[in-house]
Amino acid sequence: MVVWTPWRCGKKEMKKLSASQDNDPGPRLLKVNQYLEKNFPDFFAEARFHVGDDDYFLYSRFGQYLARSIENRRAPRSKIYRGFTVLNKMAAVSRKDPQVLRMLVSGPLEHLLDAPKARALAMKRLSPVAQGYLESLCE
Repeated sequence: MVVWTPWRCGKKEMKKLSASQDNDPGPRLLKVNQYLEKNFPDFFAEARFHVGDDDYFLYSRFGQYLARSIENRRAPRSKIYRGFTVLNKMAAVSRKDPQVLRMLVSGPLEHLLDAPKARALAMKRLSPVAQGYLESLCE
């Protein structure tokens, strides 16, 4: 993709955008992916095996995993809190990237909304930005 930047320092120039700036949210989620892989290695490995490099399905599955863990009380609190840290990091990235926002809202937050215990805990543990996104889903 080429972007025209008019008169810069007395010259007209064409500037090429890198592919990472087009439609792929992957590089923007690199730190979130690294945190997810570090704190949930079994989940991450299995999800990557099933969905490949598709971050949308990865985070959708993560929302399902987190909601089920909360509803069934299968994970220790510390692990659940780290799960909310993943979503808070994602919410921080989503403030600058509408694709990540769509991925967050239509994936993990939607799954948390469908589980009553998970939704109640999410309202306590999510950042104000992520809580706003969750509340907008309730409407």
